[in-house]
Amino acid sequence: AVVSTQSTGIRVVGDVKDRIAIIVDDMIDESRTFLDAARLLKSVGATQVHVMVTHGVMSGSCPEDIDQAEEIDQLVVCNTVPVGDKLERCRKLKVIDVSIMIAEAIRRIHNGESMAHLYQNIRGDD
Repeated sequence: AVVSTQSTGIRVVGDVKDRIAIIVDDMIDESRTFLDAARLLKSVGATQVHVMVTHGVMSGSCPEDIDQAEEIDQLVVCNTVPVGDKLERCRKLKVIDVSIMIAEAIRRIHNGESMAHLYQNIRGDD
């Protein structure tokens, strides 16, 4: 299913009833849009809602808003920006370390090597 946030409002395209829904975005700064999307997904039957973003900026009360929201079960971010005290402020927050992957990408680009290796050799424990 897809959550569309077009100018016509937020809506779900597809079926999430009795399924785990995952919201994917490039960045979370404020919580409102994510909370609205999660609330909608739960209202149409999603059993859990996980939010996964690359950059966890999380300004202001965003960590507390996510922590207190019954609609969001987990927030996963990469360590592309400093997390600071947000782990203490949001028990639902999980941070994935991508530093080794980024360093390897920089090394490969610098040496003119293929980037395909990074995508073909990803393991679940990486």
